[in-house]
Amino acid sequence: MREDIERFVASLAIPADRKGIVLAELVDHVACARDAAARDGRDPDAAERAALGDLEALRRSLEAIEPAFQTTRRRALGRGLVAGLLVAVVIDQIGFVMGGLVGAVAALAIAVALAPPGGFALLRAELRAPRVRGTLARGIPIGPAITYAFTVMSTPFIVWMALIVTRALAGVTVVEVPWSAFSLCAAVYAVLLVEGIRARREAVA
Repeated sequence: MREDIERFVASLAIPADRKGIVLAELVDHVACARDAAARDGRDPDAAERAALGDLEALRRSLEAIEPAFQTTRRRALGRGLVAGLLVAVVIDQIGFVMGGLVGAVAALAIAVALAPPGGFALLRAELRAPRVRGTLARGIPIGPAITYAFTVMSTPFIVWMALIVTRALAGVTVVEVPWSAFSLCAAVYAVLLVEGIRARREAVA
């Protein structure tokens, strides 16, 4: 079975430095299943096959999430700054087009396009991670996904404040704010709310 697992891991389209970790995890998982079956008087070979499950489904899952482990908070921060800057420029220029709909769609598209690989899976994992102790209370660990979410959400407002000050110094004192400027914030908080509730329900269950 180990040779089968090694061939399977070698065929995965994931970063090379992650293959060793995945191999060790799968071998350990199968070994635990085999030992448990032996103790219970069940067929160890059948237990190993059941522990691995559908290899093609496992392949799709691993190839979707493993590249995300290459993402660091620094890289996520950089992506968030670039995405936030683009969102700020787009909203500033086309925020009112078609009642703000075009600006809102463009902002969301930019945020999704520049998100870290496997960003949603990373976010779900971070929200389900054990709470860490902070200065005042316990909270979720700040990983790449959370870093990106709050960076891409806050950067546009920093840019817009700078634009307002610059234009005010040039004599433009009228500020019009399209509703599309808040579309990204609404989307980010909606995702955090929904996934946060799901994470708490899973923890209780």
